[in-house]
Amino acid sequence: MLFSPSKFEEFLIKNDGKTILHYLMELNLIKREFICLKCCVATKLVKYTRNIDKFAWRCLTKDCGDYKKYFSVRYNSFFIKFKLSLANILRVVIKYACRQQLCSIKKSVDISGKTVENILTKLVHAIPKVDFSSNKLGGPGFVVQIDETMLNYKAKSHRGRSQTNKSDALCIDETKEKITRVFARCINDKKSETIIPLICSQVTPGSVIWTDEHRSYSSLNNIGFLHDSVCHKYEFVHKTNGVHTQFVESFHNQLKLEIKKEKEFKQTKEIFF
Repeated sequence: MLFSPSKFEEFLIKNDGKTILHYLMELNLIKREFICLKCCVATKLVKYTRNIDKFAWRCLTKDCGDYKKYFSVRYNSFFIKFKLSLANILRVVIKYACRQQLCSIKKSVDISGKTVENILTKLVHAIPKVDFSSNKLGGPGFVVQIDETMLNYKAKSHRGRSQTNKSDALCIDETKEKITRVFARCINDKKSETIIPLICSQVTPGSVIWTDEHRSYSSLNNIGFLHDSVCHKYEFVHKTNGVHTQFVESFHNQLKLEIKKEKEFKQTKEIFF
């Protein structure tokens, strides 16, 4: 049984811990059985009033060293180290999945702001890295647009405070009348030694690549790509061949909007698409 976000939150609010626990077991988010680590026999799910879940696994093998010992139902799951109810943890995840701003999430749940941040940090780290090395971007019929962007603001006209955690990202868009797939990764610098290996690992050899005239891209034609560029100093769309980077620039805007919604960006933070 699957819910819309609003219906799922309503389900979490209205139902007791046992119902929520069983539902998470159905989704395989919590183990349906627990094997005792000492006797290797399946334990039994029993009531246990001394934890927030009110249930625990218990070993009932008499000759086991852990006989009658209780084990958390959250063992080896996303929820293991949180001292909150399953419902409250999931409510935070739902709001994040609906792209609600961090400050708004903190205000809408009766949980400390630090705990909300810990839940979301663990959630983000659980998201696997996107890697197109086994199914590379580009190829026949596609145009790959590449550009780098600064992920935090830049002080202009000597006004305002300059960011100390300046962070750049390399964005690679596969396009065919519209964006079909994207890849973004934080980079330490914009040197060709940093950018070219990343492009080679993600883009199919022989692909058409459009960029601006940054010198780091100048060797792309020499390593098997069909590279064209546009000089943004004079035009955004090349008058002769139509080369542009409009799609990847649009993706930059969306990326920065998501960062703005979170109200912060740290240099150690990773982005995956």
